[in-house]
Amino acid sequence: MIELPEAATIAGQLTKELDGAKIVSCTRGNSPHKFAFYNHTPEEYEKLTIGKKVGKSGHTGSCITTEIGNNLFLALGEGGEKITLHSDEKSIPKKHQLLVGFDDGRFLSVTVSGWGMASLFTHEELQNHRWIGKKVFSFEDGVIDKELFMEHVSRYGPTEKASLKYFIITDPGINGVANGYLQDTLFNAKLHPKRPVGTLDKDEVENLYNALCSTISDAIARGGRDTEFDIYGNPGGYPKILDSRSASNPCPTCGTPIEKIQYLGGACYFCPKCQK
Repeated sequence: MIELPEAATIAGQLTKELDGAKIVSCTRGNSPHKFAFYNHTPEEYEKLTIGKKVGKSGHTGSCITTEIGNNLFLALGEGGEKITLHSDEKSIPKKHQLLVGFDDGRFLSVTVSGWGMASLFTHEELQNHRWIGKKVFSFEDGVIDKELFMEHVSRYGPTEKASLKYFIITDPGINGVANGYLQDTLFNAKLHPKRPVGTLDKDEVENLYNALCSTISDAIARGGRDTEFDIYGNPGGYPKILDSRSASNPCPTCGTPIEKIQYLGGACYFCPKCQK
C-alpha cells in the first residue's frame, strides 16, 4: 500500500522523468476493477489528456498529483497501486487500470491491487475533494507541527478509550500514515497500539512525536519500504522493523517473540515487553 514515503518517492521520480513530456495516448484501464477509482469515462480521459504536456508531480499524504496541461491533475495512490514507467511497449502488464503513452515512446502504467485512485481533477476539484489531504496533521520537511500535535493529544482525557492506533490513523489522523508505518512508529516510541491516548505522560507524548517524525523521515530518505516499488520497479530501501514477516520472531531489542493481533480493521504487530 502506498503511504507518504512511497508517494513522496514516486512524485519525485515522475517529475524527474516526465516533466515536459507530451501525452499521445491514454487508456482508462483494459481490465475492469471494482475498486479502481475513476471519475470520467474512457473517452473523456482521452479527450482531457491527449496532446497535453505533463508538468511537475507532488503529493498530499499518500495521494500523488501530476500536472496535466494548465488546470488538470492526475491523482494516483491512496491505496495499493504499482505505478511503473516503461521504456517501450514490451514490459507493459497485460492487465492495467491506466496506461499513458508519451511522445518519446515511453509509457506509464498503473495497476491497482485492492483499491487505488486514477482520477483527473481540476485544481479546484482537487482542493475541495472530500478526503484527499483532509486529515489534521501533514508532514512538512520531515516534521509535523509539534504545537498542533500536542494540542490534539491534550484533548483526550484519562478515562477516554481512544487508542494510539485510532489517533494516528483515524482521528485526527496523520495524513499519509496508515497501518504500514504505524507498527514501526509505535515500536520506536515503545508504546502499545491499544494504549489510550489520554493515559500518556509528558515524556511518552514527546517520544511519540519524535518517533513519528524520525520513522517517516527515515523512510522518505530511503525511498519507502522494501516491500513497495518505485516507478522503475525497484523496491524501497526502508526495512520494516515490524510487519507480517516479524510475527513470532524475536524482538530486535529484547528478544521477546513479536505478537500479532487484529485491531481496528487490520493487523497490529508489537513486542509485549517493550510496548506494554
